[in-house]
Amino acid sequence: MYKKLLELSIILALIVVILGAYTRLADAGLGCPDWPGCYGQLTVPDAIDGTQLEGYDRPLESAKGWKEMIHRYAASSLGLVILLLWWQAFKNRTLHRQSMPLPTFAAFFVMLQGAFGMWTVTLLVHPGIVTIHLLGGFITTSVLFWLLLNQNRLSPVLSNISKTNKLLLLTTLIVLFIQIALGGWTSTNYAALSCGNQFPTCLDTWWPQTTLGQIFYWGPIGINYEYGVLDNATRAGIQMVHRIGALTTTMAIVFTILRFYQYRELRNHLKIIAVLLMMQIALGITNVLQSLPMTIAVLHNVVGLLLLLSVVSLMHKTFKR
Repeated sequence: MYKKLLELSIILALIVVILGAYTRLADAGLGCPDWPGCYGQLTVPDAIDGTQLEGYDRPLESAKGWKEMIHRYAASSLGLVILLLWWQAFKNRTLHRQSMPLPTFAAFFVMLQGAFGMWTVTLLVHPGIVTIHLLGGFITTSVLFWLLLNQNRLSPVLSNISKTNKLLLLTTLIVLFIQIALGGWTSTNYAALSCGNQFPTCLDTWWPQTTLGQIFYWGPIGINYEYGVLDNATRAGIQMVHRIGALTTTMAIVFTILRFYQYRELRNHLKIIAVLLMMQIALGITNVLQSLPMTIAVLHNVVGLLLLLSVVSLMHKTFKR
């Protein structure tokens, strides 16, 4: 039952990440101006679009409301499954010597994720809050994936990995996570199209007229950040920092692949990482050249998560657990 719940939770986590990306890219994050319901109901109200419902300043947009609510339904289901997962681990902690720290962390973390989901709405899609919420989804999925990998008793830890290579792998994971954060920051600041369809340049230059202080501007709480508040030059700077991060991450992953290719047991795994990396680069460039088509943009999020999980899986093979 524990393993089946883990498998179900990972499937739900992937669905939640996909729906979250779609909701964000469809500008539906405020499709329901309250939380956890939608205009005070458990479903989107059955009313004509544009209706000003009593007690709410935002007129109804049913399509956006349903995108947001379906995402919430999936996230709530994931939270329930993770709590059931913790309960199964707790019941079996003696009989099967089930470790409790990670299931407990997952249970508390998914509740924290729920809080950030609420703050995403109540704080009017503040870019920092939405980015943290995105990263939380990736962390939740990674923890669940690690727990599932722990269920494979036939997967030994490779003992011949040098400390230098382990440190390199850990550094690569951190670099990749930072790049995912930069991608979230780009999306939540509506900066994905700030360079037009130019690549690798941006607005006919290599660096727009902006500063790092403007690029990482946190912004006050209480104002509406829907569609962004930064000027286009600053958004273009965010886009360029994300591109620099992509180049840095690519170099880190390629170097890691080359260093780890000496271990025959890992070669097939490294090939999967290489394929996912190439896919992610192609999707990122296509997003720019094709002006952010929805399918490609959502896939860019999904492949980013799969790339992260592939590196997490590589760590699982090389670190004690």
